[in-house]
Amino acid sequence: MSTLEARLDLVQLEIIMHLANGKQIGDIAETMHRSRSDIDRRIKLARKRCQATTLPHLVSIAIASGALIWENDQRSLNGRGHK
Repeated sequence: MSTLEARLDLVQLEIIMHLANGKQIGDIAETMHRSRSDIDRRIKLARKRCQATTLPHLVSIAIASGALIWENDQRSLNGRGHK
């Protein structure tokens, strides 16, 4: 388990994966069957835990940590596959 995976839960990592794949927050909420406010709250907490100043910064931290990998022409969760 990477240090990022210790700081973030699986839902937060999945949200970041969707962001890395170019999805908008509303689309992520619909895909994950969650409210937009829940997605926003989880992103805010993930940014705080990772000390990320922007969403692209958060995504780059996840990629650099190895939590997200490039697989089948998109980002996937490392070791967990794409949902």
